[in-house]
Amino acid sequence: MQFIHSNLLKDHTWATEKKILDLPVNPISHLVITLDGYNVTDETTMAEILGFLNKVTVVHRGNSIIDLESEDLAFLQEALGFGAPVLTSNIATDNYARELTLIVPFGRMLFNPDECFHATKKGELQLHLDCTVPTTSFDNGIINIEACELLGATPSHYLKSTLLAVAAPGATGNNDISLPIGNDIAKILLYTTTIPAASSHTWGIQDIKVLVDNSEYGYVSTKGKCQKGLLSWVGMGKTHDIAAYGSIKSGHYFMLDYDPLGNGMFLLNTEGKSSVKVRMNMGVDEAAKVIPVELVKI
Repeated sequence: MQFIHSNLLKDHTWATEKKILDLPVNPISHLVITLDGYNVTDETTMAEILGFLNKVTVVHRGNSIIDLESEDLAFLQEALGFGAPVLTSNIATDNYARELTLIVPFGRMLFNPDECFHATKKGELQLHLDCTVPTTSFDNGIINIEACELLGATPSHYLKSTLLAVAAPGATGNNDISLPIGNDIAKILLYTTTIPAASSHTWGIQDIKVLVDNSEYGYVSTKGKCQKGLLSWVGMGKTHDIAAYGSIKSGHYFMLDYDPLGNGMFLLNTEGKSSVKVRMNMGVDEAAKVIPVELVKI
């Protein structure tokens, strides 16, 4: 089997815009988005760079396959075991170049001909980028987009991941969020706005369980902080050595993993179910994010 790795958008000057690209027609394993620019006065952080790429969306015939904020995409990359996004040049010098690369995956493993996005017709599959001009903390920004195609692949599944933005429920306590029904769910990524700080143990999402047709399934009772600790399973342990370095990973994310071995043994099957929900016990009345990672049969 042959792969083709090619540049789709080359050294495009960053602008406040919604950039749309037609993607290749061959089966696609993954996309690569590289953002680079110059420090403004001091060292530009990963969070600041991600803030300039508001949203990444892959659309097939009008339906979203990937629909995530850039921070969510960075966490998805780590949650799938692909490692932390590469961020170059940890140097606090004005106008020193920094580069950050994100992976947009269409399977739980890269280069997998059985799990990637299938062949399409020209114009059916598009990448939408919602961008903002870097100014106060990152300037002279440019974007490169590349794709890895798998010639002749006939996949049985592809990965789908779309953001469910959860509004503040109006009170603390249980908040039930319905998950999509029909596909197997490999992982459920969660974002909590509040995490413990000075003299506080409080998390925005304190406790979680999953309900399938109103019966507990898999995650019967678990704390957000305990699931955060289990991210070491996918290599997300220590985030930095000393406070001055700052964190390279968001402490606001954690995961409910229904595919810990990567072989589909424990997938959350939703086909034919009437109700699939995440029940979040909110320690703070605030907004949150729930991101199901689905496997779609072709």
